[in-house]
Amino acid sequence: MPKIIKPLTDTQIKNTKPKDKDYKLSDGGGMFLLVKTNGSKWWRLNYSYNEKQQTISLGVYPDVTLLEAREQREFYKKQLKSGLNPSEIKKQDNSSLKEEDIITFAKVSDDWIELNQERLSKTYVESVTGYINNHINPYIGSKNIEEITSSDIISLCKIMEQKGILESVRRSLNVLNSIFKYAVAIGAAKHNVIADIDRKNTFKRVIHKHYPIITDSKELGKLLRAIDSYHGNIVTRYALKLASYVFLRPANIRFAEWSEINLESATWRIPAEKMKTNKPHIVPLAKQVIQLFQELKPITSDSKYVFPGPTTKTKPISENTMLQGLRRLDYTKDDIVAHSFRGIASTLLHENMPLHGIHSDAIERQLAHSEKNSVKSAYNHAEYLNERIYLMQWWADYLDDLKIR
Repeated sequence: MPKIIKPLTDTQIKNTKPKDKDYKLSDGGGMFLLVKTNGSKWWRLNYSYNEKQQTISLGVYPDVTLLEAREQREFYKKQLKSGLNPSEIKKQDNSSLKEEDIITFAKVSDDWIELNQERLSKTYVESVTGYINNHINPYIGSKNIEEITSSDIISLCKIMEQKGILESVRRSLNVLNSIFKYAVAIGAAKHNVIADIDRKNTFKRVIHKHYPIITDSKELGKLLRAIDSYHGNIVTRYALKLASYVFLRPANIRFAEWSEINLESATWRIPAEKMKTNKPHIVPLAKQVIQLFQELKPITSDSKYVFPGPTTKTKPISENTMLQGLRRLDYTKDDIVAHSFRGIASTLLHENMPLHGIHSDAIERQLAHSEKNSVKSAYNHAEYLNERIYLMQWWADYLDDLKIR
């Protein structure tokens, strides 16, 4: 019995997102939508001519709508019945634009990312790619970059505003500005349309808020006990436990690799390309952290990542995994987020300097904060290492003590 293919809908196509590999969505009659990894969507038609399988392009969505693609499909099917080859008909149609002749925004953005990968950190590249695939490509990815206007950009940014993700508007505009500058430089576009946009008077102002932190000893102890008894995914539980002990940025924990961790020397060495400061960073491992890694290794050592995703070993947990774990523990965004552990550690370590005796410069170095002083910023990543070794063990013991108070 032949397989029944359910026709596509405009809503389904519009909401389709890119994946790790190109994939197809069939509409029936040999026609399908090819969704590429860069977010562009191409109509294709498979057909048989002289007992040979052939494929032709029907254009790019949304420039070619679902209805228009179906009309083309019916037209070419009629030509086939008349003994004509659709591929030859397209060659004779001088008005048909070949796929390789179109310099789309998606193609230019891919080239820009590839060109800058070496100088950009791995986490920044992932962040930029996320903005492009989630917020930009679905609207202008398949468009000829020369034909994109400032109105197109404002429209896609307004969609983000309506969703309440104002910070994404600011970051997406910064990314777009860099890509369009590159496009002008290589001759793919004549003008940087982002320069025409008055951001201040066009978009809502982003009000930056500090991450919420919990510094009350009883409430912090309650949070730590809740994490220890977390009943969700075990990888998530260990990620949250590690976050409290090492107070790194969430991305550093997500992308932690077993090759970076040396349990014998009790150090975790994070390469420069993974750090916001673009400098390598050493994390001395307290006894509690070493035990944590020893317990986790039999579970995730078949992946290069310490915290692999639940569906694939080749990727780390998502950026929302730890946040969702905190939500499952009934903590709201106003209580705590994954980034809050850094603020908690910074506040309490500075407040308790009389107890642990470690000076502020060593604390700041362990937090991997950017040094504004140009002379100090030139110091190597092992600066104050002995003090930091003591500090990290003191902090782990301090947290464990809060759990039993």
